[in-house]
Amino acid sequence: MHIAQAVRTIVPLGLAAALFGAGCGGDDFTLSSPDITDGSTIQAAQVFTGCNGQNTSPELRWSNPPSGTQSFAVTMYDPDAPTGSGFWHWAVFNIPASATSLPKNAGAVGNGVAPAGVVQGYTDFGANGYGGPCPPPGDPAHHYTITVYALKVADLGLDQTAPGALVSFAARQNSLGSASLKATYGIQGTPTSHPSPPTVQGFNLASSDVLNNGTIPTAQVFNQFGCTGNNISPILTWSGAPAATQSFVVTIYDPDAPTGSGFWHWVVFDIPKTQTSLPRGVGGGGLTGGAVQATSDYGIAAYGGPCPPVGASPHHYQFTVYAVDVPSLGTSAGLTSKSTGAFVGFNMRPHAIAQASFTATYGR
Repeated sequence: MHIAQAVRTIVPLGLAAALFGAGCGGDDFTLSSPDITDGSTIQAAQVFTGCNGQNTSPELRWSNPPSGTQSFAVTMYDPDAPTGSGFWHWAVFNIPASATSLPKNAGAVGNGVAPAGVVQGYTDFGANGYGGPCPPPGDPAHHYTITVYALKVADLGLDQTAPGALVSFAARQNSLGSASLKATYGIQGTPTSHPSPPTVQGFNLASSDVLNNGTIPTAQVFNQFGCTGNNISPILTWSGAPAATQSFVVTIYDPDAPTGSGFWHWVVFDIPKTQTSLPRGVGGGGLTGGAVQATSDYGIAAYGGPCPPVGASPHHYQFTVYAVDVPSLGTSAGLTSKSTGAFVGFNMRPHAIAQASFTATYGR
């Protein structure tokens, strides 16, 4: 996906601060489902196939959308997933303004059930369409929020490669109102904790391009969405990794992005254990030693720099290197360049034996 094409009709980010939160929906705009009752437990029909479900998206019904609605978007999100950013299970948009529902199994791509013209975005399962709940066994029941947005545009300006975070961002910026329902799902098993990888004394990360607690320079800023940076990934250098390290993962994440899940700007995994840096500019290509760039929340397997909304408080960008106890997450967990930041985070965390990080800011 070329980003300029993917966001052709999204409200310019210069207006985002004014618009974000403007369409929270009134009491008259409601969402319901005969398959998932608000506050209930999700049934096997809607659960992911990998968790012994049928992975059938629920029928959704809405009523009394705001005047002026031109289309709808629907998202399903789990904030409890141990990924570092939650988990997007469904993102469907360009639903016609005349629609008052999505039929059951509309989330199956290509089956003809969804209304004509509807686009199924890219989920954190690394695929388009609906992906049902599948939390780790033994976790407390996860919470799943399904939201319908009434939009002031007929075409959200994205294509099928748009990840859930990008769809959510675009929907929120164009929202006239929204309505949600929430349900839970858990799997019995031995409880497993999901602690953040530890910070180990002596394991450090730094950059001569982006200073700790500094402002990110124009060279590293994104070059679309109204931003005019050079979009060059910074040099990153680390030292003092634990002796048991077998590979590294590097991420850049913005927890302040108005998406509901933050925003993954860069994710690189399978960096060889002998490597102690990423050279400047390799986010555009040129990684060596088998390192792989995962799919960012811009929808591309490459570096994407900061580009926060105009007028918002400066966002915080977390630069992190993880020391991992397996030589290849691609081999052990099946990760590829099509894996999202959340999916990498989920599969990396059980293997991460240490982390080092710093934070920088950028605002417009």
